[in-house]
Amino acid sequence: MICLYCGGDFIEPFSLHKMFFKERETACSQCLAQFERIKDPACEICCGTILENQKLCQNCKEYIKLNPNQPIIVNKSIFQYTNEMKEWLNRYKFYGDVTLASLFITDLKEYYQKSFRNFKIVPIPLSKERLKERGFNQVEILAQQAGLPFIKCLQRVHTEKQSKLSRYERLSREQVFSFCGDEKFKNVPILILDDVYTTGKTVRDAAIILLQNGATEVYSLTLIRA
Repeated sequence: MICLYCGGDFIEPFSLHKMFFKERETACSQCLAQFERIKDPACEICCGTILENQKLCQNCKEYIKLNPNQPIIVNKSIFQYTNEMKEWLNRYKFYGDVTLASLFITDLKEYYQKSFRNFKIVPIPLSKERLKERGFNQVEILAQQAGLPFIKCLQRVHTEKQSKLSRYERLSREQVFSFCGDEKFKNVPILILDDVYTTGKTVRDAAIILLQNGATEVYSLTLIRA
């Protein structure tokens, strides 16, 4: 087989799990080994780095202190934002190599089935302007490649690219989401799906709208924790 990431030939290792789920590797083991998974201990809210013997990171502690009446949205991430992951994200998200989504579909699928099987998935949307510019929603492609059904019920106001904003600018940004579903949810737990978790502002804003429209609880699953 040919590795989608490096272009080299590789032999796919035998696995009963892959045979049962009819999944095939799309990248060689050397390429996949570059991406660093998040390991415990990690912040119980955002999956970020914590100090020894702590349960929450300093950023989450400060957020709870400053926003005591806001809902706490627990995020789970799978990979660290390393230089190797940054390179993958640039190739996938900004250069449009959508085939690279297949590198992590097994991870997304297994994490969803293990922890959020009964949750409805809502992907973070792009604004109409950003979607026209990029040509695809990178989060929806990840879900589609992983075979995860999702509901499109959020719309987004067009703003400056997140990558160009400072942490303070991201956190102080106004609400950018609104509900566009046909009807409100009825006793439904929701899992927000996104590619990268940085400050948590995006998933918290989305969660507020979903809770206002009938979601019983909201978690987020992000591929990468920056």
